Amino acid sequence: MSLLEFLEKKSSDVKIPDGEPARILESFTRTLPLPELPISAESSNWLTAKDPERLVRTFNFERFEHLDYFVNEVLRYQEHVQHHASIIIEHRSVTVETFTHDIEAVTQQDLKLADHIDEVYGDVRLLNIGGEEE
Repeated sequence: MSLLEFLEKKSSDVKIPDGEPARILESFTRTLPLPELPISAESSNWLTAKDPERLVRTFNFERFEHLDYFVNEVLRYQEHVQHHASIIIEHRSVTVETFTHDIEAVTQQDLKLADHIDEVYGDVRLLNIGGEEE
């Protein structure tokens, strides 16, 4: 389960006065001034390789626990959507390649998978705030 899914699930437990469920993420933006939020937009670091066309990205981790969380969340998501990437693990580095084998090209499924993987990696990077750098 991703951090976002966890927060969304827990938000249904929080009630505001009129009985509507509060959205946890919305309440964060109301209570923290925007410059203090611990997130920032980044451009995608995925590369497009050829023969066959595919998306490729390498993720690096300082701690084994973060790599473990990342890989397991990616595997769970792939199983859920029935679209699987190649995952190569070398020490604390994970390389992911994804493309749609039937047409040997990148499709919407691959883009969604890449977005989800970026989200999981972002969750892991948030774990490092206030501690070590990646």
